Amino acid sequence: MQYRLYLLLFFLGISTLFFAQTKLDTIKLDNPSFEGTPMQSNPPPGWLNTKLIDESPPDTQPGFWKVTKPAKDGATYLGMVVRDTGETEMVGQKLKSPLSNKYCYKFSIYLCKSEIYMGKLDPSGQYSGDNTTPAILRIWGGNSLGSKDELLGYSNLVTNSRWQIYNFEFSPKNNHTYFMLEAYYKTPLVFKYNGHILLDNASDLVPYVCNKPVDTVKTTEQKILKDLDKSILKEGQTIKIDKLYFKADSSAFNEDSYPVLNEIYDFLNSNKNIIIEIGGHTNNTPPDDYCDKLSLNRAKSVTNYLVEKGISSNRILYRGYGKRMPIAPNTTPDGRKKNQRVEIKIISIKK
Repeated sequence: MQYRLYLLLFFLGISTLFFAQTKLDTIKLDNPSFEGTPMQSNPPPGWLNTKLIDESPPDTQPGFWKVTKPAKDGATYLGMVVRDTGETEMVGQKLKSPLSNKYCYKFSIYLCKSEIYMGKLDPSGQYSGDNTTPAILRIWGGNSLGSKDELLGYSNLVTNSRWQIYNFEFSPKNNHTYFMLEAYYKTPLVFKYNGHILLDNASDLVPYVCNKPVDTVKTTEQKILKDLDKSILKEGQTIKIDKLYFKADSSAFNEDSYPVLNEIYDFLNSNKNIIIEIGGHTNNTPPDDYCDKLSLNRAKSVTNYLVEKGISSNRILYRGYGKRMPIAPNTTPDGRKKNQRVEIKIISIKK
């Protein structure tokens, strides 16, 4: 009987040791509640400004730019703005242990917008403009402060004026030692504007084992753009972007376009040696000036989407060809539909 008891205790000890060794460690953030002394252009302790020296850092709120909203947790929170000049604000910190590409992660944070978020003071001491337009939150992983190596997730447009929890789950493709939070414009981006988001009460980064495929690249049968394959691509080659749907007479695409746009993003993110051009084309029905403008704006809209997700703008050119390069007769509805298209052109494949 005593022998069986010893044997049971032995196996219990082995099991405990096994589970202790396989337990995934939660990554705790420094100052997740953004506590600090309210101050403009000065993020809370533990969070570092990631932008250029000549750009203003985020604010520790409330109390500045007429922001008076109470904190969700503690006494203070983070306020970040976007500007019509193209400036966006971002903070980050070095993690106590890296994000691993072997696991998935859960993360949550409370977000909202203030009813008032005034702009800069002019020389006379008066507020000039405001930053009240809603923005989104983008979450980045990187291996140095400000290096936006991988976009891990992003929120919907934060239009709620009461604190609301936003939950994220992400599956890093690479290991990252830095975790960064950025205010950004609504997507798809039509124009840049002055806006803001408020952040409070962030959670830990909680890892979990997920069924990550060995090869995350879609197979040829699953892909929408079957010719977008590095092994068969050549410089100068053009590929029509199928299943890309724009609203009539508009450069805004609908939600059914996201699968093919994300497929292009995945391809470019996995093949950083490739430079492309996005080319817009129309049929011959509208006037020349209208066709040139519409085709250019549609190409720009696709480019903006890819850049917003993290592809360097140096790797994507865009052009509007109008009605100059038809691929079918414009004498039939089917021909005009084929000519109304957006294409990828392979500009360079660096070795």
